Amino acid sequence: MFVRQFFIILMFSIATLTASCQNSKEKDENGQNPIDNRLIGKWDVRSKTDTEEVKGVKKETDREEYQPGEKTYEFTVDNKLIITDDFGRYQTTLPVQMMEGKLYLGQFHKGKEPYTLAFTENRLEMVKKEEEQENGQVVVQQQVVVLERQL
Repeated sequence: MFVRQFFIILMFSIATLTASCQNSKEKDENGQNPIDNRLIGKWDVRSKTDTEEVKGVKKETDREEYQPGEKTYEFTVDNKLIITDDFGRYQTTLPVQMMEGKLYLGQFHKGKEPYTLAFTENRLEMVKKEEEQENGQVVVQQQVVVLERQL
């Protein structure tokens, strides 16, 4: 009887220890989820496209293209994004975090839509989709930001 109880307690302890170790791997020492290492560094923003669809029909598209150095994103190891505009004239710093492989820019709150990331050689495509009801119709807004790693 004692051996059986000891075995159950041992198994429960191992399961608890394993779960707590997994959580510590997902978060850094400040309790934040570390960002994907492939993001770290400076990127040129090449384009940003915003589209709006109603019932599957594109109603509006706004596309901005940028010259190298005109607008940059710099992801840091301490979970920050430094956005530089107008060839360095303006700068903004935002907190960033990753959860379940998705990237959140700015302060996190419930309902915030994340970016999905698609990496290729030296490029990154960040896509964010938001759906909302407007006049009884589903409106889908999508933003696609294309980045190119600075060499």
